[in-house]
Amino acid sequence: MQTAEIPALPAEHAVTTTDHTATTDDHARLAITVHRPATPDTTQPLVVLVHGWAASRTVWHATAQQLAGAGHTVVTYDQRGHASSTVGREAISIERLAKDLDTVIGTLTTAERPVVVVGHSGGGYAALAWATKLAESGPTGGAKAGRGKVGKRLAGLVLVSTASHGQDTPANEVKMMGSKLFSRALRTPWLGRKLLGQTHGPRATLEAREANRRLFASTLPQTRAACFASSQGMDQRAGLGRISAPAVVITGTEDKVVKPSFSQELAAALPEATLQKVIGIGHMVPLEVPEHVAHHTHQLVLAGR
Repeated sequence: MQTAEIPALPAEHAVTTTDHTATTDDHARLAITVHRPATPDTTQPLVVLVHGWAASRTVWHATAQQLAGAGHTVVTYDQRGHASSTVGREAISIERLAKDLDTVIGTLTTAERPVVVVGHSGGGYAALAWATKLAESGPTGGAKAGRGKVGKRLAGLVLVSTASHGQDTPANEVKMMGSKLFSRALRTPWLGRKLLGQTHGPRATLEAREANRRLFASTLPQTRAACFASSQGMDQRAGLGRISAPAVVITGTEDKVVKPSFSQELAAALPEATLQKVIGIGHMVPLEVPEHVAHHTHQLVLAGR
């Protein structure tokens, strides 16, 4: 279906933020921010937002503030090698990033509290890998396999501008992501915005395009290259049918990075998913229309009550 105008979420709560750190089993330190309403409801799912390649937890600022203002407790974190998070001893891979997500969730919640995971682009790849692993652990998965019963642990998925397969970054693009010349160009505002022009839709504001440029430019070249290389050969389709949690798949009709057809296939393969198309929007949905992510996440939580 195509998304109509999105109503604003009720801003009924004052929001406070606190910073935390989680340490992974390979000694990466992950920087975390928790956005809480003044009177948090711990019986409701924790909402965890996972950013994509060459971004940071700040890409979710507007979405997190809207959700927390509506009464949700929201977690954002920098994926390994990004912003304030360190790399760790293991190489970046989809499976490693899924383990990092599990570490963040385990650090901030008890086994009894359900979570809603929201993943954008490469963050969606990690979210899918984590959810698939959780499903594979069976109805009584242990601490390492998912920390609690599957049906209770994962309350829902919101998958934004993402896919389960078909994201084979060409070798020359991976090389470019790690090049000093590309990094230098990204630091020049007008040129950096031009180079990243395909990541936005025609309606993207200058503020959104410049925020994306700054995020890309501040990401270490080796991290960019490793992330974009990590999706080569990725194919998570075999495990999608086991993810029984409700899901919302959001795609911009002008997405040139992860084509909408891949998001459509993902929604069709997940047993309890709906597809939301956002007209005229490109790949950077969290910057272009953060209210869409907040709205559908809010609605998913309400539907599960």
